[in-house]
Amino acid sequence: MQIRKIMQTDVATLQHDEPLIDAVETTASERIRHIPVLEGSRLVGIISATDIKHATPSPLLEGNQADYRKILHGTPVSRIMRRSPITASPDDSLGTVVRLMVDNKIGAILIVEGEQLVGIVSELDILRTYLQVLEVIE
Repeated sequence: MQIRKIMQTDVATLQHDEPLIDAVETTASERIRHIPVLEGSRLVGIISATDIKHATPSPLLEGNQADYRKILHGTPVSRIMRRSPITASPDDSLGTVVRLMVDNKIGAILIVEGEQLVGIVSELDILRTYLQVLEVIE
């Protein structure tokens, strides 16, 4: 099965110079864990909820709230994004994409044509496909 059949094409993205607060708000409002990062229309990285968690202090810790806000509003996502993300082609097989995810220990693969982002496949998309297969064979 080609990955284009299960990839999500309505992909939330951020520009590389957007503040970290935008990544926090996007993961929360869109209920997603991975956000591709663009420079113009060119894919330059990916940021995950885990990356955000590791880059920001907990608001529960004692500390200056002004410093916390300064980090969220003053840090561009390019400072913490993973550059050169693992990608696949829409024509790649589901097996190829799963192998990339397992081998690289990542939860999502960005689907590109050239440097143009055309979709994303997450662990959840793969589990949904697996569930559909199980329903057919059971």
